[in-house]
Amino acid sequence: MIGDFNAHSPKWGYKNTNAAGKEMEDLLNTSVLELIYSDTDPSTYLHFNEAQTTLDLLLVSSDISAKSKRIILDGPGSGHKPVIAKITLTRQQSILDPYIRIS
Repeated sequence: MIGDFNAHSPKWGYKNTNAAGKEMEDLLNTSVLELIYSDTDPSTYLHFNEAQTTLDLLLVSSDISAKSKRIILDGPGSGHKPVIAKITLTRQQSILDPYIRIS
C-alpha cells in the first residue's frame, strides 16, 4: 500500500500523533504490514508555509519488506513528491508464480 494517508506519528517524523496516525500505528501493530521509512529519507510534502512532512507512506507485507525500498522523486511543483515502491523479487519469490503457466 502506498498513499497520502495524512497520518501523523513520531514513528515517521511527526512531533505528534493524530487520529489517522493512531489508526495507522494500530494497523502496523496488528497486521503483517511493515512501514518502509527512514529518518534520512526526504520529506514527501512541502506545505505552503514551508513546513515539510511525510504524508506519503509505503506499507508492505513483512515477507517482502527486506526487499522493498521507497524512492522519493523530485516534486513536480504541487507540493507532493512522487513516491515509488521498488520491490526486488527473485523468480522463486515471485508472488505471481502460482498464476504463471510456462509452456
